[in-house]
Amino acid sequence: MHTTIPALHVGQGTHQAGLTVFPVWVDAPRIGMLDWAPASLRIAERAEGAAVDTLEAENLADRSLVALEGDLLEGGWQNRMLARSLVLAPRERRPLPALCIEQGRWGGAADHSAGGRRASLVVRYGDEAAQHRISDELERHDRQSRVWRRIDAIEQRLGRSETRSFTHQLDRQSIRVPRMIDGQRGVIIGIGGRIMGLELFCSGSGLRSRYAGIVQSAAVDARLADPVATSAERARAFARALQGRRLHGGESGDRWFEVARDDDRIAATGLGARLATPSDGAAGGPDQRGLLHLTALDRAHPLLAGV
Repeated sequence: MHTTIPALHVGQGTHQAGLTVFPVWVDAPRIGMLDWAPASLRIAERAEGAAVDTLEAENLADRSLVALEGDLLEGGWQNRMLARSLVLAPRERRPLPALCIEQGRWGGAADHSAGGRRASLVVRYGDEAAQHRISDELERHDRQSRVWRRIDAIEQRLGRSETRSFTHQLDRQSIRVPRMIDGQRGVIIGIGGRIMGLELFCSGSGLRSRYAGIVQSAAVDARLADPVATSAERARAFARALQGRRLHGGESGDRWFEVARDDDRIAATGLGARLATPSDGAAGGPDQRGLLHLTALDRAHPLLAGV
């Protein structure tokens, strides 16, 4: 059985300086009993010695904790972003795969903080989306060099920072974050008159935990494009193209699993969940699946072909 993208409903967009944000509602049951709070994750450099691509994490919560690819982990020896989405069990400790977003610093304190800020879609994917090369298909060192190259290209356009950190671009931009609307569980991002992508969550609390971070990072990408509003029809057409698509992943039988889909126009990656049903308790019954989180990209957007 596949995980399928549910029906999506798109509301009126809010436009500011090249960025248009559309609220999204989902025809799928809410998945609860998860902790989405970034502050529930304790993050530090490795005890045996700091490494660019690995951090140590502990879930401080008594519930399973969702950590998302693109989450910013600030502090430590250099600012990083999480390289893969994952779910940590209550009180679980484990290494986190990371990508550096601050090439010019190596040294400092051991601890990091996660406050819900996000790397932008350009920083996270850039030309990977245009070239049909998402996530695990890239060697880790190649992914890192691409992230540094994208941040360097952004800084050439928007101004240099002392340590070449993407957080500098977040700190220096100012945008009013539209309020969330009752029942909203996702956002579609339009930049420069065209759809860039979507982030979708299984609950309002999930979206709320990252909402400001999504909008603020998108505002950085929007500064690279013309200040043109994106039409609601484009957003609805993107939603129609997404809904009903099957996502690959979940063959291992794990409760939480990665999902993905790549085709000529749309790339999608995220986390799925195997759901218990009233008839089977936790296992043994029909294989019902849902989405915890999904990022979907329109490959045709000019910024995803390189900045």
